[in-house]
Amino acid sequence: MKKRKWASSLALVSLVAMTALTGCGGTKPASTPASTAPEATKATAQTAKPAQPVKLKLAMWDTKVDFEYWTEKAKEYTKLKPNVTVEVEKVPDNGGQYLKVRLAANDLPDLMYLKPNHMQIYKQALLPLDDLNAAKNNKFPTKIDGKVLGLPLISFSEFVYFHPSIFKELSLEIPKTFPEFITTMDKIKTNGKYTPISIGAKDDWTFYPLMEFGPHILSGDENYLANLAKNPAPFGDSSNFDKVGKAIKVIADKKYAGPDALSVSFDQSTQSFEGKKSAMIALGQWYYPSYMEKVTTDDDLGVFPLPFRESTSSDLSSMMMSDMNIGINKNTKNVEEAKAFLDWMFSKDVYSGLVNKVQQFSTVNGITSDLPFFNKWITANPSKPFVYYGTDEAYAKVSAAAQFDPKKAAQSIFAGKPIDGIEKELNDKWKKAIDSTK
Repeated sequence: MKKRKWASSLALVSLVAMTALTGCGGTKPASTPASTAPEATKATAQTAKPAQPVKLKLAMWDTKVDFEYWTEKAKEYTKLKPNVTVEVEKVPDNGGQYLKVRLAANDLPDLMYLKPNHMQIYKQALLPLDDLNAAKNNKFPTKIDGKVLGLPLISFSEFVYFHPSIFKELSLEIPKTFPEFITTMDKIKTNGKYTPISIGAKDDWTFYPLMEFGPHILSGDENYLANLAKNPAPFGDSSNFDKVGKAIKVIADKKYAGPDALSVSFDQSTQSFEGKKSAMIALGQWYYPSYMEKVTTDDDLGVFPLPFRESTSSDLSSMMMSDMNIGINKNTKNVEEAKAFLDWMFSKDVYSGLVNKVQQFSTVNGITSDLPFFNKWITANPSKPFVYYGTDEAYAKVSAAAQFDPKKAAQSIFAGKPIDGIEKELNDKWKKAIDSTK
């Protein structure tokens, strides 16, 4: 009998307890007693885990404006995400050699700048970015084997920068064809007061506007590099390479770049132009911020397209390329944080500040650059944009196997090495490279 009463009492207690629990779980009370609220908050704080510290590395070549800009922005990002630190690292060259060493050592940074023609080299080490908003909004995403592996930060054109005051003094007109360009340099040389065109020929890369882009534009074919990889002898007499090579030889022989341009570095060449010792210099849109930093005014600065055409009956084209691809190391230990930072880099406020600071064209849909200087001169000297596609796989393989560097070839021509000998050597290597990559 006692057992039955005990069991009945236990059942009643259990029923009451279940009812109480159901009431608490089903509907939150209108108010929590003041005495229990702080205790609950304290308990939650004690159980919540702090975000793990994350350190990302963003590597870029030594572009002063970019380096300074992203260093400051990295600090801003840490304010938004206190557990994330972004170190901006300088890469000593943009030719890719430094990162190639790190690629071989499996020691690539989390995020990195890459040139378009280097994307094939690093493709196996890069994380696909197709799912990022930054990739979906980019006008020129770099796709390799159907996957987005790089997002270019900027797009830009190539120009000849000149001093309008010198042109006015010497009664010169802006040249519309390449023969006129040669004639303009000859008139400046004859006057004797100024160096016609400043070239830092000691640094082979400074020949890129002429030899890397010249044959491409002359071809009129945006798939020029892809087709070059199918041609067993693309460097012969009357080829586009040959035409530009002979123009470079004229500039060297006539001393249009000065008496000893091969001893002049890139920095010395820009100093000569900025000091108005030289009338012209051929460089990309990226040069403008550097000029402004040193000279502080563009009152005596103008630009026109390098006129790669024989006559005005054909289109005047100017090279337009996207550059500074941002890629993510697929072996980064912090994939999601690297993706989040990359998306943030291309967010409107952050990205607009960059393209306006470097005075280059936007690669992001819906974001435009404020480019008063370039808009003025592009309107005065219009040209047809010629898009540069430098990521073709076949060209990357053949040119690598042939050890072909158009800038080094141009420097050799400038130094006096016979063009026909250079072309024969290049054609021999090129054919062997095509055969070896089949």
